[in-house]
Amino acid sequence: MFAFWKRAGPEEEREVFEQIQYREVDWECESEGQDDLLEEVPHHVSLVEKSGGSQRQLTIIYILFLAEAVMASSLQSQLKMLIAKDDFCGDLSTSYLESVLECAYAFGSVAGLFWGWLSDRRGRRPVALVGVTGMALCCIGMGFATDLLGCALFRVLAGLMSSSIAVTTITMIGDISHTHAERAKNIARLPLIALCGSVGPLAQRMVSNSIKANDEIWGKFPTLSGQIACGALVVLITAGAFLLLEETLPGLHSGLKSVNIDCEKAAFLGQIIDDDEPSTAVRIVDVEKPDPISICQILRAPSLVVLLASYSLLSLHSATFDQLLPHLGHSSTQHGGMGIPCSILGLIVTIVSLVAGVLILLTAPGAVARLGLLNPYRLFSIAFPAIYILTPLLTIFITCSPTSTAFIAILSILVKKFLHGSAGVFVTLLVLNASPDAFNTGTIVGLMQFASLFKALAVAVSGASFFLSNEFSIATTNGTLWSALALFSILGAALAWFVRDHPVVGQDFPINILKWETCFDAAASEATVEV
Repeated sequence: MFAFWKRAGPEEEREVFEQIQYREVDWECESEGQDDLLEEVPHHVSLVEKSGGSQRQLTIIYILFLAEAVMASSLQSQLKMLIAKDDFCGDLSTSYLESVLECAYAFGSVAGLFWGWLSDRRGRRPVALVGVTGMALCCIGMGFATDLLGCALFRVLAGLMSSSIAVTTITMIGDISHTHAERAKNIARLPLIALCGSVGPLAQRMVSNSIKANDEIWGKFPTLSGQIACGALVVLITAGAFLLLEETLPGLHSGLKSVNIDCEKAAFLGQIIDDDEPSTAVRIVDVEKPDPISICQILRAPSLVVLLASYSLLSLHSATFDQLLPHLGHSSTQHGGMGIPCSILGLIVTIVSLVAGVLILLTAPGAVARLGLLNPYRLFSIAFPAIYILTPLLTIFITCSPTSTAFIAILSILVKKFLHGSAGVFVTLLVLNASPDAFNTGTIVGLMQFASLFKALAVAVSGASFFLSNEFSIATTNGTLWSALALFSILGAALAWFVRDHPVVGQDFPINILKWETCFDAAASEATVEV
């Protein structure tokens, strides 16, 4: 496998190199007088010219991601109908049962590592097509679940199939994004697209209300009609993916053709080639697919392990907050809750999530461009403990005005949604940066799906609160929940300071699994070429 690196600093005693991602390509220079020494192109630069074709593929990828959001939201809506009769709120026992089923979904999502591993070897397209087809079947099959066990089994299957879409969509976005800025903008759209998955429950309600429930079939399976509607939508997306989705993995690209780019500028991200300047014609003559790095070698990379641990703690306290929000949201402010009426809590959460998604789209790419990835990620990690500590305190002490209390509660939900979505964007970009080449990106992205296991620990928090509510007062229970959220977020904030924005040769990936083709010394004026 080829790697392309530059020295991280002249003061280091041993040669440690900072990674520049690339796609392995053999180049043939066609201009006269051009030196033989050529630079590699970053691996996420598409083999096809940036045109309407790449924009079309990006739209299809977003639609696939929307399909996963539609299925997930429709399943969640059905769980609420099976377990809790209320539209949004419920007691602690309801939160506990819902978290158990979310735990089943999280365990199924661990299969993302397998799907990512498979996509690096067989391509992104077949894995995505298998995943979206399985999602359509799960979406319809969920309508036949009439008890808790049936829901749990389908949740595992749903997590297993949807993880393939979660992994391949992110990986394909990394494949077709031409620059760091473009990739940040493309990834920043995902939280808003995920929120659009709420069209699933809307279609479900419309179809369910139009069909008489006293019919023999619909009476036996009351949620089947709504699930068929959501499944039909996913089936349409599946058909479109079979027709329009193209392969993005290098070496498997069916439309590989010659492109003309500037030899000197092509290796650097963000460079815009001026058509007025004389450029050297470069023609792709061969694309050789290297052997992917094994999963064991990837798991031994300290930077990836630290990033996984940090994101896992972030997922833990964020998922716990989301699970407990129906309870904490409508609890009285005197008991450490937010004091939002249950009748409007669901609507408030939806509107706040929409606003947060728009803010992420508008601010995340700019933050990455100005501050990089690590600084905003660490800053946002520190902000989580402040939310979990200040929210109950302010709602308790500011009780003179119900309007002020409601404003504080809604603002805390908005800030939490914004921070979590933005942190997810930063982590996704860090994961894409961690891959040494395109042929290992899927495996590394799939590895991050293990963070979903920590979401399952939200079950333990919900279960503990359920049992505590029988022994202690609501105020004591809520105070314990806020304290647990603050503790998890403090641990995550501390671990965020050890996260790196790139892997290091020798520490993360052994030198013996890399083949050095072209090396540039940051302190030297000329390059060193090793054959």
